[in-house]
Amino acid sequence: MLRPIKKTCFSLLIIFLPLCGNSQGVQLDSLRNELEGHTLQDTIRAGLLIEIAGEMTYSSPNEAFPYVKEAIAISEKTNWIKGEALAHRQKGNLYYVLGDNLNALDAYQKALVLSQKMVNKQLESSLLGNIGNIHADLKEYDKALTNYRAYLSTAQSLNNRPDEIKALSNIAIVYNDTENFEEGVAYLEKALALAKLEENNLFIAAITNNLALAYKKLGQNEKALAHYQEAADLAQQIGNKYIEASALNSIGKINVLLNNYGMAETNARQALSLSKEIGAVEWESDSWEVLSQVFENNGNMAEALDAYKEHVQLRDSVLNEEKRSELTRKEMQFQMERQQAVALEEIKRQELVKNGYLLGAILLALISILGYFLYKRRRDALEKRKVAEFNAKVAETELKALRSQMNPHFIFNSLNSISDFISKKDIQQADDYLVKFSKLTRSILENSEKKWITLEEDLELMELYMQIEALRLENKLNYRISIDESVEPENTLVPPLLLQPFIENSIWHGIAPKQGDGQIDLLIKKDDNMLEYIVEDNGVGRSATNTKAKRKGSFGVKITSNRIDIINHLKNTNGSINLLDKTEGLRVEIRLPLELQF
Repeated sequence: MLRPIKKTCFSLLIIFLPLCGNSQGVQLDSLRNELEGHTLQDTIRAGLLIEIAGEMTYSSPNEAFPYVKEAIAISEKTNWIKGEALAHRQKGNLYYVLGDNLNALDAYQKALVLSQKMVNKQLESSLLGNIGNIHADLKEYDKALTNYRAYLSTAQSLNNRPDEIKALSNIAIVYNDTENFEEGVAYLEKALALAKLEENNLFIAAITNNLALAYKKLGQNEKALAHYQEAADLAQQIGNKYIEASALNSIGKINVLLNNYGMAETNARQALSLSKEIGAVEWESDSWEVLSQVFENNGNMAEALDAYKEHVQLRDSVLNEEKRSELTRKEMQFQMERQQAVALEEIKRQELVKNGYLLGAILLALISILGYFLYKRRRDALEKRKVAEFNAKVAETELKALRSQMNPHFIFNSLNSISDFISKKDIQQADDYLVKFSKLTRSILENSEKKWITLEEDLELMELYMQIEALRLENKLNYRISIDESVEPENTLVPPLLLQPFIENSIWHGIAPKQGDGQIDLLIKKDDNMLEYIVEDNGVGRSATNTKAKRKGSFGVKITSNRIDIINHLKNTNGSINLLDKTEGLRVEIRLPLELQF
């Protein structure tokens, strides 16, 4: 199976199933008519059910599940192992198209066990290719390559050209994902030559598009442009709007690099129309980005800013989905390892039952040893589960912390403020705001992967954030940062942006609704082996804050509390958060273990 369309990597191929087009509908109708005439619950009906589910994979995957379910039931009842394996594989294909890799992996593994049971090497190797796709999605490239190479070897030995195309293409995609473009191009060229021999236009268009992307990464823009145009023309001929929209956006980007702005605008508008038609948010975002660059070059700054806003809004929705998928990916890794262990245990259990009739007497003598082994395995499993749960909590907390740092509402409001300054012709103020905003965004992204940064760097980020908010509030916000002389900011390490949720709450829910100017005081001091933050504001306080604001505030407190719990677990310390209501405003006290760089 070829990996499905994923814009975030080099893959722009589809699962190899019956070809799309007018013939697909005719074939599906024919199969359904044949199924209606064959009501006997036998292997013929099971085979028809699997074929129908395969034809429906792209058009209506959710509606195909009942066919697969019936095929599995018939195969189990008639003891048709191959049919059961093929049905589970088709079930995995449906889940994979729907983006449910966890259930896809479960179905593929069941099919793999059955293929090994009946010693079907061709089916086994193709299933290894399916599982290789999951590894590639998890960025476990070594495991993916191992599976793809086994798939390729079997396809070549059996002279199975379609399977060879799939294996070559997916190996190329892994090389391109890991920036080994020379190897990737070589494998794509081999796959393209075979696809042309097969006269499979869908494969030709997708592989050509991947080749263009590789050439662009290699800096060969003219060659990339020619391949993109070829892919776009062929995709238009076969009615594949996904590949056509992707190729047109890429052509527009290259035309921007070549200063062909008129052509770039035409390409971007065509891609935008197609992207809206098929609901491809990622490519719609790319189209707006190209248009923003074209408008900026033509001096249409207002239109450029509007286009860039559209790009940011659509991009952020995609980024948020990608960041949410990070935690799912980590959970899937744990689930995959657990499922593999279960599959191995099932094989061992079957072997034990088979050999038990011959070794019953010896087995009785080994009961005590086996009991100890089972106890030890259970104990180790419980320990691994605790570690996995803790790692999941770490991943979830890091993800939520990053979301809170890059709040889409903050970005959108900042862009609106810049637009407002431009409309008022306050170019200097707009420029100052934009410089601070870009510096803050870049710094947050640079520090998002770091566990610890220096206190000096963290305070610079917080001060930059408060400066931006002060500009937005028209200097209604004042702040003061005090550092005890016993603290060395350049040598003290702290988790990045730990204070950001509290300062944000003080500004948005304390000072913004307040009549008159607001003040935020930040004090950092040392208490034995602990570092203490104190954040005070003179806002309206929690009692005057609405319920929705309180919920958002508690969300920020929960994220920071989880981060401190993780630090306490790792450092064996007693860090804490304490919120104190004042007559006017709120006081937050945060204690962390003192961590020094040198």
